[in-house]
Amino acid sequence: MPYFSCCVPECTASKRKLQQLDKYPWMRDVTFSSLPDRRKNRREYLRCLRLIRREVSWKTTKYTRICSRHFAQGETVPTLFPYNNYKTCALRSTTNSTSVNSNVDIPSNQNNGECAAFTNLYEDDNVPYLVGEVEAPLTEPSPTDSVESTGIQMLSDTERWMPPRDHPYCDTGNNEPITISSECQTDISFVQMEYMERCVNDKDSFFREVFVEKVTSSDASVRQYTGIPSIALLFGLFNIIYSKCSNLIYWNGPNSANEKNYQQGLKNKPGPSRKLTLFHEFILTLVRFRLGLVGFLLSDIFGISNSRVSQIFVTWITFLATCFGKLIKWPSKLQVKKYMPKSFRNTYPKTRVIIDCTEFFFQRPRSPSAQSETYRTYKSKNTGKCLLGISPSGTFIFVSIVYGGNVSDRFLTEHSNFLEFIEEGDDVMADRGFTIRDLLTKRKATLNIPPFTRKCTWDKKKRLNVNEIKQTRNIVKVRIHVERAIQRLKLFKLLGNNIPWHLKPVVNQMVKVGVFLCNLMPKLVRKMNSTTSLFMISCIYLCNEKHFSV
Repeated sequence: MPYFSCCVPECTASKRKLQQLDKYPWMRDVTFSSLPDRRKNRREYLRCLRLIRREVSWKTTKYTRICSRHFAQGETVPTLFPYNNYKTCALRSTTNSTSVNSNVDIPSNQNNGECAAFTNLYEDDNVPYLVGEVEAPLTEPSPTDSVESTGIQMLSDTERWMPPRDHPYCDTGNNEPITISSECQTDISFVQMEYMERCVNDKDSFFREVFVEKVTSSDASVRQYTGIPSIALLFGLFNIIYSKCSNLIYWNGPNSANEKNYQQGLKNKPGPSRKLTLFHEFILTLVRFRLGLVGFLLSDIFGISNSRVSQIFVTWITFLATCFGKLIKWPSKLQVKKYMPKSFRNTYPKTRVIIDCTEFFFQRPRSPSAQSETYRTYKSKNTGKCLLGISPSGTFIFVSIVYGGNVSDRFLTEHSNFLEFIEEGDDVMADRGFTIRDLLTKRKATLNIPPFTRKCTWDKKKRLNVNEIKQTRNIVKVRIHVERAIQRLKLFKLLGNNIPWHLKPVVNQMVKVGVFLCNLMPKLVRKMNSTTSLFMISCIYLCNEKHFSV
């Protein structure tokens, strides 16, 4: 036989003490009753929780009981509790039921317990409408009930109870009743109150919904938080990948992809149960990639653990790189010529691609071998290096994998499969560090780089002649666009700042996703032969399902 205990805080009554009345004489004639049913009588259940001072998230069981010590004689609602010294304070009854006198009778100082209890209840925000110690109305009184029997002053719809005027500076000098126009009243339904209580108690869900709503509130917010230009494009990309991302499994080590622990349910989604929706995970990944936020901050915002944030980011960044990495296309000569800007058309009309190397700073690894492979003497830091290529219109058309920072530009160009895309008659524009003229000559292509300086015959310094200076200026004017494109890529703070070493395995995926998002931004070179960008041709593949097979 189970032994019940009272669920009221600070109440020590229990059924076990009924067997020891000599030790607990105050337990004589104490009975236990259940709370109102949580599903059938939701309204009365929430009222009891507020009177007992329990949170809405507090769950009852079939053994939850409340003792009879909390019920006044003849009452069906608990009103006697330890916080009010088991007493009930009621307002003074008046004979006029249509107005409220401003001089409300307050318990005198002789009964400090009642007065303190009354004041605390009046100032309690968790109990919105109180008359004495009882919520008004706990039970709707019938019209035949008298004021003396109920102890509750009935007010009209346009009147409210006036608080006690304990402070003289609040007194207006008259004793006229206060009336409030019905036009100024706010009708808050019980459903709205229940929703607000649920939001306050479930703070994780509340913060998460508010943050996602803020991110997707306008085009400017989407652009600042995610790097995607507009709301329409954000939801369009998510709708395209939605059918594939519903089957994602959280990355949890090399063997996690082979596990097949499916959830129980209609959809049978693989992996552990999700606390976030797929759209929330999509937003979390983009926000961390764009702003470089640390894991514990995102865990507080979305109401999940720090390890789960890391799993979600690694899983989604790999998935997005698999889907969108295929859209980084190498255009044909006809496409490059069609969207050739005027600045290139007048000076270097045969330019096919502009290449440059960029470096990403890494957190210093612990392994000495990893330190030697990534340490860059020129930067005095541990870096990773990759080769990027843009079209004359400013669109990324080539991206290599990330190598150690100590490799040369020639080694990176030769081992990144870049030369396989070069055709006969192409012009490649680069910086002085790319000593690859012999490699391009084998493919019958040319290299446009600024001329090297040479020694002066009359001095130890180096110089350029007039024609070489003009050639350098012309190349620099158009080659600057690759630097601007790389600057856009570095605006994704997870790539622009020091990359944590534990994200080194997914750095190639991050670069691909960053390059794809940069191509979605407005055109880099404004003076173009056409109003559309070269990347719009690649966006046609977004509507084709076969290009997203994973």
